[in-house]
Amino acid sequence: MKILFIGSSQGTSKFNYQAIKKIYKNTTMLDTQKLKISKIQDYIFHHFTSKILNYKINNFFEKKINKKYDIIFINNVSYLTEKSIYKFKQYTKKIFYFCNDNPFVKRDKLRWENFKKIFLQLDIIIFHIKKREIYAKKNKIRNYLLTIPPYYKQIHLNNVHIKKKRNIVFIGTWFPERGKFFYNLKKLGMDFDIYGSRWEKDRKYYKYLKKNIKNSLKYKDTPKIISKYKINLGLLSSGNDDDITRRCVEIPASGSLLCCQRTNTLKKIFKENKEALFFSTPEECFLKCKNILQKPKLLKKITFNGNIKIRKTLNAEAQNIFKKIFNPKFRLKNNKKFIFKY
Repeated sequence: MKILFIGSSQGTSKFNYQAIKKIYKNTTMLDTQKLKISKIQDYIFHHFTSKILNYKINNFFEKKINKKYDIIFINNVSYLTEKSIYKFKQYTKKIFYFCNDNPFVKRDKLRWENFKKIFLQLDIIIFHIKKREIYAKKNKIRNYLLTIPPYYKQIHLNNVHIKKKRNIVFIGTWFPERGKFFYNLKKLGMDFDIYGSRWEKDRKYYKYLKKNIKNSLKYKDTPKIISKYKINLGLLSSGNDDDITRRCVEIPASGSLLCCQRTNTLKKIFKENKEALFFSTPEECFLKCKNILQKPKLLKKITFNGNIKIRKTLNAEAQNIFKKIFNPKFRLKNNKKFIFKY
């Protein structure tokens, strides 16, 4: 099968490309980093008008695509236009779109304005968040698949048996509700570390959390930090209307205990208090972590069970997920659109 992968050569996009290429050797990448969009152009695109980059986008794809492909696979790219999709259709019969984000909410300003004009022209959209099904139906998207976020075996090493000297960490970007959450945890007496970007933007709580905040991480370095801590906290993006994030898979896959905000989706994936810990308030989070740290044998057991659930039971490694996505027989057999049962 001949596949053109359109996406960034950085972050999860890079690892998705590598996973697909291991399955289908005849896969090539068209790196959207080569669009060379300046910070000013990107700012205008996000905040004022998405049309500013249309000429640049159209010209880029016009020059780069001149061969036939069985599938064009687009990895969460927002720099698309109606004209570029028309161009793709001249060179393939199938366009797949792997959607990490939520294009249907207002969190990202105008980032997804172009996408909203073309999503019905895509052959399959793959969402890895269960709640996206609500948006798919609302926007009359019929050809979609639901999976869970993948982990990548080349970076998420199975460190479940490695002794961990540190207790609690959160790895993630700052959002307003997160500053207040960690301020409350600190008031309750929890000691924790935070790795991530934009935390200095929190005018109200940054001064209280400054000593807890470490540096931000490149995606490839995140698993190393995950596996150094006994407990990794999971927080969902309310602005993105998430009910699961990729960290919910990466944490147990890397051999640490997941302690996350409670959602119906996560409760269907993990057995509560047996494969992961869940909470609804800072107070519940504090008590759950305090109690489990006092029971090291139980902590190790739950950590091990969560690791088995992701790596063995669900086999949520990227290559396995993409094999199912690209397998037409599997898609026809599972016409309820779920690659994994929720």
